[in-house]
Amino acid sequence: RIGRITDELRAFSRKADGRVEPTLVSEVIEGSVLLTASRSRRHDARLVREGEASGLTVLGERIRLEQVLVNLLQNAFEAVEHRPQGLVTLTVRDAGDTVQIAVRDNGPGLAPEVERGLFTPFLTTKPQGLGLGLVIARDIVAGFGGQLTAASVPGEGATFTLTLRKADR
Repeated sequence: RIGRITDELRAFSRKADGRVEPTLVSEVIEGSVLLTASRSRRHDARLVREGEASGLTVLGERIRLEQVLVNLLQNAFEAVEHRPQGLVTLTVRDAGDTVQIAVRDNGPGLAPEVERGLFTPFLTTKPQGLGLGLVIARDIVAGFGGQLTAASVPGEGATFTLTLRKADR
């Protein structure tokens, strides 16, 4: 287990080479879940996975897609930190020409003014935050021809959806 975590950390820390290529969604998810497992335990949150990622490939780069997904998962775990039944759901959906990966939490949701400015650099609600994580994540996804969107219901949670172009097989 330690070897697997070390290998994943080593891959995650490597500099991305910028190539957009067919990337297995299952590998991106497995790596991201592994890298955020301690965070989910620390926040006493339960992670539920829905949908089938096996065999799905998207245009992207594994390391950078993992960075995006790790950011979304970490944010979701932080959002449910003080919830008695903290739940983060990771859903994969084959949408024809695209694949959607959604990270949903049952945290407090986003205030409308925060939701409107989510992808604005340096806008943050976190005391120690820089306000760059979601901006960088959106830019990475856009570089692959994809999209990162957010939706929220105050008091019920937030959902961040990553939409990526499916790779030709």
